Amino acid sequence: MPKYSDQAQEDLILDSAAKCIQSSSLLDFTMSAISKEAGLSMGSIYKHIQSKEDVLVALGYRSKVHFKNLVHQIFELPLPPVAKIVAVQLMDHSLVSDIGFGPQLETLLGNESILKRASRRWLEKFMEINIEVEDVFTQLLLHACESSELLVAQDEKANLVNEIVTSSWSLCIGHTQVAMQRGSRNILDQGIPPPVRYESDATIIQTLKRLLNTYQWKSPLTSELIEYTCGQLQQSGLR
Repeated sequence: MPKYSDQAQEDLILDSAAKCIQSSSLLDFTMSAISKEAGLSMGSIYKHIQSKEDVLVALGYRSKVHFKNLVHQIFELPLPPVAKIVAVQLMDHSLVSDIGFGPQLETLLGNESILKRASRRWLEKFMEINIEVEDVFTQLLLHACESSELLVAQDEKANLVNEIVTSSWSLCIGHTQVAMQRGSRNILDQGIPPPVRYESDATIIQTLKRLLNTYQWKSPLTSELIEYTCGQLQQSGLR
């Protein structure tokens, strides 16, 4: 049996878990199938992952780390802050996703009963990365306030930043939920498959545009800016 470092073994287990879930489902995968796919004993598996809930939370953690890195990459693009927020929704998920069931997993991990059954180690890591991702967006907006890209009174800055983060986050997550529900109708051949990427005139992009433009930006979000943002993403291999 090949020798692995602890981290390499953990990566192998999670890679194998993702393959098992992809070939079965988020509910039907088994720990024994992961062991077989990884070529590791059950003892080696349980050294890193104690339960199926741990598998889900660990994969959720790793997916959020991947997402955070993508967001950092987007925020380095030569775009005004308001366009960077929309750019996150304009990524082509067939090019950038680390797993093929990310939205479904994220929905499942919104269930408190599942989280409570995960080990403390993975639960803490999952909660910490979620806070870190939110903070990336918060810092972008705070910097926009400081640079006068986002016009706001000093005593209103914290509340306004929280309002934009919360409202745009809620809108995007809500849209994902609706898209998945519509897609689930495929069970009866009545569904609409969710797109792997959104075009500039997609409902979510236009709704996000209207929401963000209710705030005072130095560079408001225009249709031309959205098209330019798509071009920047394409040049970076994100679209």
